[in-house]
Amino acid sequence: MATNNRIQGSGNQSFKQIEGENWLSTYLPAISAGTVMAVVLFLAISCSRQSSNSTGKISPPAVPAASAPAATTAASAAAEPPKKIKKHRPANATYVNGTYGVSFSYPRKYSLQAGDGKSSLPVPANFVKPGAVEIAAVDLPDSSFTDTDFTAGLLNVTVNPGMTSDECAQFVPSSKDPVAAKPENVKIGSNDFTVLEQMNGESTHQADVKYFHLFKNDACYEFALDVETSRKPDEELAQVDRGKVFQQLAKILTTARIKEVEMPGIEKVETSAATQTPVAGSDSLNAEKAQVVAPQQK
Repeated sequence: MATNNRIQGSGNQSFKQIEGENWLSTYLPAISAGTVMAVVLFLAISCSRQSSNSTGKISPPAVPAASAPAATTAASAAAEPPKKIKKHRPANATYVNGTYGVSFSYPRKYSLQAGDGKSSLPVPANFVKPGAVEIAAVDLPDSSFTDTDFTAGLLNVTVNPGMTSDECAQFVPSSKDPVAAKPENVKIGSNDFTVLEQMNGESTHQADVKYFHLFKNDACYEFALDVETSRKPDEELAQVDRGKVFQQLAKILTTARIKEVEMPGIEKVETSAATQTPVAGSDSLNAEKAQVVAPQQK
């Protein structure tokens, strides 16, 4: 009896063990698959949340970062010292004589000689009465007309305070040809002149002079344009075009201005006229008020 009970008991235990093993083998794959799917689903949800969070945090770069190079460039430009502007010297200068109210412009490359009231300027005045006062002279460069017989091109300015309007329109006849030419009236620039042209000298050295007279301020103003040529007897040089030289001098004459002033020395000239010893204007005053000024730059 006791032996049978042990045998039956052991059989039940074997059945229960086999039944448990069959259950595990049947449901274990499903459980494993479910677990894997749960893990994958959890990971997918986590990645999706992280992706949405990272997408919401994306923002464009800050504006100050883009403008930083411009600010640096502006700061460096401000630190640079300002460049010096090169000023070009005007090509022309202006001569002004306040005593006799005369002014004119001329190229700086020409030479200017201011008169001192004496007959020291290169071209003698052509007035029918004595009493001339030398004001100024302009000389063209010697190299103005190379390879020609050109010697000099001059503009000479004088004034005679002791003359009338009729006398100002007259000229001293040339000693070589007293009746060669008659005065003419011309307008140059803003002035009306009486002009006479005279030729002087020999074939080896000649002076062609045009005298321009203008009456103003109870005085006679003279602008003499002189073209001189010279050559040696055995020298072969081309003749200079005198017309071109006169054109250069006439450009200065077109700028001449004579303003109204109280002419010095007129009373002295009239007082001494009876004794034929006219007195010229004040030399010291003439020298004091004559000056050369540069035109303003535009």
